[in-house]
Amino acid sequence: MRGLTITLLIGCLLLAGCGNKAKIPDDVIPRKEMESVLWDMILADRYTAQYIMKDSAKLDTKKETFKVYDQVFQVHKITRDQFIKSYKFYLGRPDISKVMFDSLASRGNRNREESFKKLQ
Repeated sequence: MRGLTITLLIGCLLLAGCGNKAKIPDDVIPRKEMESVLWDMILADRYTAQYIMKDSAKLDTKKETFKVYDQVFQVHKITRDQFIKSYKFYLGRPDISKVMFDSLASRGNRNREESFKKLQ
């Protein structure tokens, strides 16, 4: 009986270890959508740094920044909690997040190059 229990335990561990490691849980924002959300969050950060921070004497900059973030969440039809949970998931999975962050960096570089070409 003990041998059967050990065999079953080893079998379960092997099955669990062979699962799809690239699978993203259902309660996590899918990678392509998360990439789009992160792009908009980057733009929101840029906007707050360029415009809201200039009015920092008149405004509560932290509160105004979170208002802009909330607008991003509304556009993407997600909640702040969904974003945070998904962001933490991707940070814990560098095998998935590296592709996403590399794609964001490439997109930023392309946009910068296009902007410089327009200036010339």
